[in-house]
Amino acid sequence: MKMHKWLLMLLLTWAAAFSAPVYAQNAPEQGSTIEYTSADKAAADPEMADVLRRDGKIYIVVAVLVSVLLGVLLYLISLDKKIGRLERELRQ
Repeated sequence: MKMHKWLLMLLLTWAAAFSAPVYAQNAPEQGSTIEYTSADKAAADPEMADVLRRDGKIYIVVAVLVSVLLGVLLYLISLDKKIGRLERELRQ
């Protein structure tokens, strides 16, 4: 059961880290405006993401990533159960 708590904490920490907005170290002051050139806009907006989004394939990428992460999580949970059962048998 202890491993489940660690996995839950790891999952929550991962979700919090990647869902929080990321700020640059030299962020502009409040009230100031930023002007972008066409090169800056192209660098900030990747084409691959637009193509995947336009073709509807981004959902496939997300589904595969979620499936892999869930598979790893389920494998770790089953491994924890097996180890716990072996530890109980060893104590008796």
